[in-house]
Amino acid sequence: MKKIKRVMLVYPNQRWFKFDLTTTWDLSPYTLCMLATMLEGKYELAIVDCQRYGLTQEQFKLRLEEFKPDCVGISLLTSEYAAILDTCAHIVKKVNKNIITIAGGVHVTTQYFKVIENKDIDYCVRGEGERVLPQLLAYLNGEADFPTKGVVYRDEKKKIVALPPDLIEDLDSLPLPDYELVDYRAYVDKKPRYGVDMVNVFPYARILTSRGCPFGCCFCQVKNISGARWRPRSAKKVIEEIGYLKEKYGIKSFIIEDDNAFVQKARTKEMLLLLKGANLRLKWKAAGVPVFMMDEEIFKLMADTGCEMIGVAIESGSERILKKIIKKPVDLKKVPGLIQLAKKQGIFVAANFIIGFPGETWEEIRQTLKYAEACGADYCKIYNAQPLIGTELYEIAKKMNAIVGDENAVNWRYGRIKSDEFTPKDISILRAYEWDRINFTDPVRLAKIAAIMGISVNELNQIRKATRDSLQF
Repeated sequence: MKKIKRVMLVYPNQRWFKFDLTTTWDLSPYTLCMLATMLEGKYELAIVDCQRYGLTQEQFKLRLEEFKPDCVGISLLTSEYAAILDTCAHIVKKVNKNIITIAGGVHVTTQYFKVIENKDIDYCVRGEGERVLPQLLAYLNGEADFPTKGVVYRDEKKKIVALPPDLIEDLDSLPLPDYELVDYRAYVDKKPRYGVDMVNVFPYARILTSRGCPFGCCFCQVKNISGARWRPRSAKKVIEEIGYLKEKYGIKSFIIEDDNAFVQKARTKEMLLLLKGANLRLKWKAAGVPVFMMDEEIFKLMADTGCEMIGVAIESGSERILKKIIKKPVDLKKVPGLIQLAKKQGIFVAANFIIGFPGETWEEIRQTLKYAEACGADYCKIYNAQPLIGTELYEIAKKMNAIVGDENAVNWRYGRIKSDEFTPKDISILRAYEWDRINFTDPVRLAKIAAIMGISVNELNQIRKATRDSLQF
């Protein structure tokens, strides 16, 4: 077999499948740049982000023909856009059937058994690819043994052989991604999409401080993607990265994107104290904050270091749903007080809620919406319960015969769970109209939400209308 010398790493374009106001957004260059960093010096590299640059299929084909890769790695985030992985691999094989195709990402990790059935895909990498991908390429070049973890393939009998995902224990051992491999300014001078958790001061950076999750909520895939054990980067390494990005790229703000950056109080306080001591004068937001791990001191440190907004995942206003189905340690009696402590420091608070779980009653759904309205959050996101493959929720819904349509499908806008008390259509319409009513009835609150999103009230009203108009059944 020909030696692999030239490697292309690719994000396919979600618009090859569909355009969706709520889920089509630019991806962080982190994944492709980190993987490329692990390969630097050993291969000629090309990074092609079809999503960010809006490349058509024909334009992607031209990139392949120009670079002539021996191997193409394709990363896909969400199963909703599974079709573009197949499209991308098919284009590669049409250009040259001898190009090795390797698929990775969240969708591949959770549904490798379907992905590898595509004859255009030669290997799947499950879990974290920083160590596995270099080892797999070395194996294909006859320079190393086959990876002992993380790789899925078809053997000579066309039977799928799956090895356990590879999880990196010491995240501090990983290098920083080399953003010089892309036009970094193209990513950081504008927000990837609208939203309360997107920064409005540019250039900005997207920061990941940990992997894995110790809580195991029934609806979440994180346990299957990056493990049930929480693996943090050290507080020192996180703040060093932020300082480096300010010095090298002049960032003025950042987003902490992982859900569990603040699950350990001692590390949270150390990280915030180091950030305060560094005096970087940056604005920042945190998409996922476990409100039950917060206190007044932490909120004050957040505000002192430039925090503008936090997202808190409450999930339900029903004690039964929280304890018996979701299994999340949220004390609903304490949440409003903690939200007020954050707001007292001038921090905007967004809260997440989910409705439409299997076995949930209509009254429990209304109870959640009532709680969302009364909890004191500045903004409430309301989601449909989605039975994602690999989650406990999926197993519960499947056992109850509660999934409507293709159980492999995902559409974040529409519910797919039925019960004796509601249909997916009920949940989809209810969540959209209650989201609108709870958040935008008060003109003062409407203006505050528009401001944190960095858009005008008129633009926000257009988004509201587009959300209502999109409810097509």
